[in-house]
Amino acid sequence: MTTLNTARSFRESRTVGLLGAFLAVVLLAAGCSSPSPEETKAASAAPAATTTPTPTAVSGEVEAPQSEAEAIAAATAAVQSYLDIRATIEIEHPADSSLIDTIAIGDAAANVRRIAGEIAEEGSVYSGTYAFGVTSAYANDLTLDGTVYPFGNAQLEGCFSGEGISATNADGTPATMISNRRGVVQASVFYVAAESKWFLTELGIAGTENVPC
Repeated sequence: MTTLNTARSFRESRTVGLLGAFLAVVLLAAGCSSPSPEETKAASAAPAATTTPTPTAVSGEVEAPQSEAEAIAAATAAVQSYLDIRATIEIEHPADSSLIDTIAIGDAAANVRRIAGEIAEEGSVYSGTYAFGVTSAYANDLTLDGTVYPFGNAQLEGCFSGEGISATNADGTPATMISNRRGVVQASVFYVAAESKWFLTELGIAGTENVPC
């Protein structure tokens, strides 16, 4: 999975070229263990949800999911919250990206901190919002310190859009944006029971190319 395009990536001079970390590495860094290969294979083989769940608010603490549909809905909302916070950082205060730690860990958080630092350094000004719509998803168990949390591991695939983002160069001239700012992405979202919150660990382009959606 390739690292997801960010605001700077949508400028003509930027290309995608960073490889995302494997989920197992992210989970170990977060103190979690990933599902066994057998569990992952079984979950991947399961049919995707037939209906798109309605995202629920993820601000503050939330109850642990009681069903796959509930987990998918909360995880979808967490992805959009991540994108909203990312946009806030890039637009309002790129020099301080600490807010991303309230919704993301691992590669997902590191990517925002890196891009925000580059934006602050170059002095560009960004505006607008990102959008995400889930198209398929599943959720299975997450194990933490020997305790199994049902439906605590949500894997989503959907359409990411940066069409709402625009940029102005440091000299005040409009930045030229690439023509295609939509693509199919995959997201890994986990319920951290110790904090009663969902955290995004990775959001990246599905496969090796940015497939339009």
